[in-house]
Amino acid sequence: MIKSIRPKNFDWIMFPVICIILAIGILFIWSASSEKFLYKQLVWTLGGLVLFFILLYFDYISFACYAYVIYVSVLLLLMLLLILGGTIKGSQRWFSLGSFSFQPSEFMKITLILVLARFLRYKKYGLGLLDIVIAILLTLIPMVLIMKQPDLGTALVLVPILFSILYAAGIRLFYLLLLIGSGFALAPLFWIYLLKSYQKLRIIGFLWPDKAEDWGAGYHRLQSLIAVGSGGLTGSGWGNGIQNRMKFLPERHTDFIFAVIAEEWGFLRACFLLLLYLVFIACGIGIAGSTRDPFGRLVVVGLVTMFVTQIVVNIGMNLGIAPIVGMTLPFVSYGGSSMLTSFIALSIIFNIKMRAKIDLASRHFYDIQ
Repeated sequence: MIKSIRPKNFDWIMFPVICIILAIGILFIWSASSEKFLYKQLVWTLGGLVLFFILLYFDYISFACYAYVIYVSVLLLLMLLLILGGTIKGSQRWFSLGSFSFQPSEFMKITLILVLARFLRYKKYGLGLLDIVIAILLTLIPMVLIMKQPDLGTALVLVPILFSILYAAGIRLFYLLLLIGSGFALAPLFWIYLLKSYQKLRIIGFLWPDKAEDWGAGYHRLQSLIAVGSGGLTGSGWGNGIQNRMKFLPERHTDFIFAVIAEEWGFLRACFLLLLYLVFIACGIGIAGSTRDPFGRLVVVGLVTMFVTQIVVNIGMNLGIAPIVGMTLPFVSYGGSSMLTSFIALSIIFNIKMRAKIDLASRHFYDIQ
């Protein structure tokens, strides 16, 4: 039985939590950068909220209908970017649109989730080897294109997304272990042919700080640790962080915004932000667990994995317990493409919760497309 949107199923816990996280992000982008970035972030946030409510009115099953078309379109954009995209700080990640820029790789994360969920949604007899190989190819193609930009952080997010969706779709343990073993076996090729020199130095600087010949390889990590440590329990006060105000901390309004929060708000209030994220993730896991429609369940699993990966890696980078790969903190870091992607993902999660499809059979799935 197909049920339409039910406003009473709107998640009244998750939405206020996200609003508080957004307010914290805007407050500290203001502290870490100029008013120019603050106004741009306000525009992206308001645009994201409008997009969030507009997408709620489309049945999420319709996203499955266009999943392959969207996937091919974003792939073409990624290819076009390598040819026509402008270079900013040595990377070809953005199309410039006047004073704003657009990063296609951010949208590939959601696109990949939709296409994997559509491909793997009904496998009555479990996943076969061919299913797994096709799912890997669907992931590897955009991953290589994103690595060529280079954008290591966004490319690596695609890996846990693939694993989580394969697991939720019922992959056999043998195939899962085989996949993990193959990943480790191919790691040397990944290191030799895909990683840039500065990316290798950052990983060496993280794993063996005393062996990093280039002092600059550990600069970001060192300045972030100083900022977090100097914050203490209660922080130096909003706008008073030395590492932030003196601009010792690089990328402080994007990848290292959490270090700014820890320096100026202190450990206790930084933990409050972590608590908000935990509530958000717990709500997402609850929706994934209660959704019995195969497509909806796989999509929520993929989206929650995307958010968890970004939160864990970003905060790990800021605390010096993860290599620096360039990854934004959802709903907090500055960035239009990142903000819009987060809102689209959030809207799809809400959409699935508000349209309860109980044991949607495959014939019904095709009927409503």
